Amino acid sequence: MTTTSNPSLAANTLPGKSAPLSIPLDMVVLALGLLAMFALTLWDLLQDNETGLWAKGEHSHGPIMLAMSMWLLITRWREYTAPPGEPPHRGWCWPAFAVGFLFYVAGRALGVIYFEVFAFIPMMLGVVLMAGGTPLLNQLKFPLFFLLFMVPIPGFLLDPISQFIKLNISIAVSNLLWAAGYPITHTGVVINIGQYQLLVADACAGMRTLFMLEAMGIFYLNVARHSSLLRNVALGLLIVPISFTANMIRVIFLALLTYHFGDEVGQGFLHGFAGAVLFLVALILIVSIDGLLRWASAWLSAPTR
Repeated sequence: MTTTSNPSLAANTLPGKSAPLSIPLDMVVLALGLLAMFALTLWDLLQDNETGLWAKGEHSHGPIMLAMSMWLLITRWREYTAPPGEPPHRGWCWPAFAVGFLFYVAGRALGVIYFEVFAFIPMMLGVVLMAGGTPLLNQLKFPLFFLLFMVPIPGFLLDPISQFIKLNISIAVSNLLWAAGYPITHTGVVINIGQYQLLVADACAGMRTLFMLEAMGIFYLNVARHSSLLRNVALGLLIVPISFTANMIRVIFLALLTYHFGDEVGQGFLHGFAGAVLFLVALILIVSIDGLLRWASAWLSAPTR
């Protein structure tokens, strides 16, 4: 389909406002078709049953990751300016559509919700390639990559890693509170503090929580658009210990609540509130270390006298 620019649209675009997405009509029809196709998957993900993974606490970050990815994709698409010259080659869109279609059909036929959700990514890749070829893909590569964080990861892949993380957090929390004078021990991932027992569960300190914190850190890195390679690499590597520290602070918070105020308080409203504390602590650590790295980068790049 041949498309032409609309002079009246350009004339009516006000300064300071984002330009609308330049998507041909056939692309709009294709996008609506994909939306209808994946509406079934979204409906399944939000149900209170075995396939409703996004309705469960350990996978509830999925809609947030999807919303952040789509916001960033639309924002970066509006910033895109097509390079002059010949129209970009769009042939690679068909293999992407084929891969997405195979994953979607396999997921619906076999009842594997993980395949269905993953199929959305190559489908979106195909849409981007059809709309603007590889130049547009280069502009939107991070939003498309970030969509991976919305895909639920099967338990058989994450459970061994989660167990390792929870065990080390249990050890660290026990050692810190023992040094502070609290009567605390641990057996595996079960913490005994006073007369109470606390199970360090996946929702508190598992790999899924760490996974979401990693996603938020990577998102911050990209949106901040650092020009310093030192800051990008260093902060990217430090996201893992930052996430571990935030998880450990959450478990300490819950252990102290339970010890001082009882099990009802520790497992009540403040237990959920500790989740907000977790991400607040992680955000503060990321921004603080980013500021420190900014100072270090400026100091290293300053000319010597």
